[in-house]
Amino acid sequence: MHHSRFVLAVLLAGCMFVQTDPLTAQGAVLRGTVTDSATQAPLQSALVTVAGTDRRAETNSAGEYRLVGLTPGELTVRVQMIGYNFADRQLVIGPGETIADFTLTAGVTQLEDVVSVGYGRVNIILEKVPALTDLEDEEKNQALGEAHVLRALHYHNLVKLYGDVPLRLTSPQTVEEAAQITRSPAADVYAQILADLAEAETQVTATEPTTQVTAGAVDALQARVQFYRGDYAAAIAEADEVIDAGYELASDYADLFDAEGQDTPEDILKVIFTAQQFTNIGFYYISADEGGRGEIAPDQNLIDAYDPDDARLAWSIFVNDDDVVSGVKFPTTFGAEDFHVIRFAEVLLIKAEAQARLDDLAGAVETYNQIRERAELPAHSLGDEVTTQADVLAAIDLERRLELAFEGDRWADLVRTGQAAAVLAIPAFQTLYPIPQQETVVAPGITQNPGY
Repeated sequence: MHHSRFVLAVLLAGCMFVQTDPLTAQGAVLRGTVTDSATQAPLQSALVTVAGTDRRAETNSAGEYRLVGLTPGELTVRVQMIGYNFADRQLVIGPGETIADFTLTAGVTQLEDVVSVGYGRVNIILEKVPALTDLEDEEKNQALGEAHVLRALHYHNLVKLYGDVPLRLTSPQTVEEAAQITRSPAADVYAQILADLAEAETQVTATEPTTQVTAGAVDALQARVQFYRGDYAAAIAEADEVIDAGYELASDYADLFDAEGQDTPEDILKVIFTAQQFTNIGFYYISADEGGRGEIAPDQNLIDAYDPDDARLAWSIFVNDDDVVSGVKFPTTFGAEDFHVIRFAEVLLIKAEAQARLDDLAGAVETYNQIRERAELPAHSLGDEVTTQADVLAAIDLERRLELAFEGDRWADLVRTGQAAAVLAIPAFQTLYPIPQQETVVAPGITQNPGY
């Protein structure tokens, strides 16, 4: 089913931008500026791409871009940026330099650009698919099940960051209707997430590929959601369903993040990319010295957290000859490496922590030792390296930090475990993100989180 792959790709890659690597190849050159149509101000970090090629560039602080190494002739250029409507243009370029300037018009809302393409389209799928007459029931059920899973996934991501969020389960018919929405309590959002996953469990029958929602993905996401809710017995039960389905840890950690993307027995649900439909998640972890931007390169605290013998260290962090640090789990600034929505290692760590919180310390140690052994670290023994429940939970917290580094879990883990304010030295209110002002303007009933 291609619709789920598309929606996931938009959700997870929609706010990433890419810059071309320096090129010295001969060929046509396209350059110009990108500005805001209302203010004429230059737009920094707008993405300029050429359809059907891997040529792309990001605008600088003056709104300027430059694409080199192009083949003379007719081509289609797209310019896009979060918060703006994209602009397409057909151009004919010669063998020399061509100048093409673009203006972008502001879009409706920031959050809509990022997430409602997910749950907004999902709601349409849920409303329209049952009436289709040219699909078999099995195809309909699979599509509907995938839609329920995607809505659950989107809402879980939202509730982790914002707390109470608007819960929209049907497509609004008018602008006025859309503007009437208010925030729903997080408990209600979680109830809907679980309801969506329960419905999906009755509809999804696919067991492969891992780039599509499968029965295993439903169980894994149920384990994650129950874990975040604090229903540890339910989390263990769902994790065991995944374990019984036959998933395994990849024998080599590096295989999970191969630059070209490859399948492993650890994959449960992932988004695939190609050189044309690329990901640039690595762009922000990789330092400028290595062709990235490096705003979220790892700090010394994370580097020091790794045991020098940890096999994950070399694949996660690189220090060049000038002592400049890069996060290299995603090894290219733009490329074809896959992004895991959820993988088997996370399921094992969910089970381990749930066991520890229910005081099954021996079971917890046995479970998380699988992660340590794959990292080529010695196994822990209860009563030796770890003794108390606090010891075991601290060991699991460290394993989650190292195993899932750069995969988007650390912030949520710090908030979930009540460590965020102390570890990050932030006020308690900042453990929830602020609601973007554009959202409260469009829908005045959406209140701001306290403290902002």
